[in-house]
Amino acid sequence: MSPAALHVVSAELPAGDAPNEDRVRVGQNAVVVLDGASGSDTRVTVADYVDHLAAALIEVLDAEPDIPLPHALADAIRSTVAILRLMPGESPSSTVSIARRRDEEVDLLVLGDSPIYLGPDGELLTDDRLARLDLPSRTKAYERLRQGAGYDEKHREIVRAVRAEQLPLLNAPGGYWIAEARPEAGHEAVTHIVPANLPWLVMLTDGVDKPLCHLGIPVDDVARRDHDELQDLLHDLHEWEDNKDPAALELPRFKPHDDKTAAVVTFR
Repeated sequence: MSPAALHVVSAELPAGDAPNEDRVRVGQNAVVVLDGASGSDTRVTVADYVDHLAAALIEVLDAEPDIPLPHALADAIRSTVAILRLMPGESPSSTVSIARRRDEEVDLLVLGDSPIYLGPDGELLTDDRLARLDLPSRTKAYERLRQGAGYDEKHREIVRAVRAEQLPLLNAPGGYWIAEARPEAGHEAVTHIVPANLPWLVMLTDGVDKPLCHLGIPVDDVARRDHDELQDLLHDLHEWEDNKDPAALELPRFKPHDDKTAAVVTFR
């Protein structure tokens, strides 16, 4: 049930048989969307990481309704690191998107590639620092997919090389920032403030955002959907990947499917 300050309709779809590693959590005046990713520390699962981080974020935002969002995120990362005993460079990680209603304004934060779209025109708040990096292995992986190589052993080898190229740039100046094991990443997030009279916000993980953009589905169509219709959309995107682009020729991606999460937020 959504609180009085905002109304949230959300849907989630895991990539396959494994549990979904995305999270949507709603507090008294805020909604948080996370998209988790694995690290090299196998003690801690991605699910544990995003569960603790989401809970810590909601706890901070409920306790301090006016705290700057970067401070709230830094506090939540610090708490998660302490509880799970995480080490930088080895921990699971997660994108973070936050929308918080505060009086007649809405505070927004994005860290990583889980964008927020603002109605009525679909204005985009995003963090594309990772996408802008020059990663030769990533370029090579996408080129092979476009040529029809598919998900062979060579592809898996190149994806491992991409992760190795990313690691020195993780939470580093000139690189990219993500929620992992360094609380200071919270202060590097992209933030924005908008009036609370906007008609809607749409918060997506990249498993939805990328195929949605590729297929030209307007975000205002997403914003008009109820829960069942949102769930249908996620299934449609999954089936398009399965049936129309199984080898990622049209939409190059590291794996056939990603977890898919969408949240539509309106303000009372």
